Amino acid sequence: MNIRQLEAFHATMETGSVTRAGEKLGISQPAVSKLLRAFADTCGFQLFVRSGAGLTPTLEARLLAGEVERMFSGTQRIARLADAVRKREWGEVSVAAPAALATRYLAHALAPFLAGQPDLHFTLQSRSSPRVTELVAAQQIDIGLSVLPFDHPHVDAEIIMRFAMVCILPVQHPLAGKQVIEIEDLRNEPFISLARDDCSLMSIDRAFQMRGVQKRNRIEVPLSETACGFVANGAGVSIAPPFVGLDYSDQIVRRKLLPEITMDVWLLTPNTRPPSLAAERLVDFVRAAVAPFDQRKAGHQPPSYRADAKIGNLKP
Repeated sequence: MNIRQLEAFHATMETGSVTRAGEKLGISQPAVSKLLRAFADTCGFQLFVRSGAGLTPTLEARLLAGEVERMFSGTQRIARLADAVRKREWGEVSVAAPAALATRYLAHALAPFLAGQPDLHFTLQSRSSPRVTELVAAQQIDIGLSVLPFDHPHVDAEIIMRFAMVCILPVQHPLAGKQVIEIEDLRNEPFISLARDDCSLMSIDRAFQMRGVQKRNRIEVPLSETACGFVANGAGVSIAPPFVGLDYSDQIVRRKLLPEITMDVWLLTPNTRPPSLAAERLVDFVRAAVAPFDQRKAGHQPPSYRADAKIGNLKP
């Protein structure tokens, strides 16, 4: 008993004809008949009786047919799975990123990709940059995004975005009419600050110190998205990445900040094993998702500064 005999039997049961079975398998009618005879000899009983111009399966053949059908259904599922893997539509991919990216923007940016991959299991973790680097080095995640550089023999690292922090203001704030906000403009303004362990806080505080401006911290929050919520409700102003606060596009404005406070986003991947095809495709999509904010690109103009663009409608 071999797979070609089973294919001939399965095709003949489906079509009811040796000729049509040969057409389905791409072989001649005599070749199908030879395979059926060999299969019957192996089984030890007759499989078909001739009835007019066609064949009628015996009771024994019908008993075999159900099991053979299940076998071929299984091979079809394997073929569909292989096709999905080849097209990067199946698999498991895990990503860890700082809260500024993971809380809202990545969900917004990656949703179109994931909507088209129903068989892809995706996990997104919100972690601090130091923790992201640990997870990648330990091979516990497939893709890490970090604002801290990381040098490790088992990790590949590349900068995929350099963005400038922006000043976040309530829509009706007196400073909202300015296209560029200078640190001096924020003197005595109630400030919504991030927690002391946030990687961007040191850079923000340094910008105030360099200009001799005392930052008036009024509220401390754990997330940039939370800061945007307070700003949207008129509690103060803040400095945040340009891709946060998508849900408040009608309540807040983003303005270019001087002096510029820039930060890099590093893409980290384990290099001790080849990435899955699904992970490779997701990496490409992540690059496209952050591209609108990458200041390294020639002629870059952040979408949040364009008068005709709403950040909430970005489609990377």
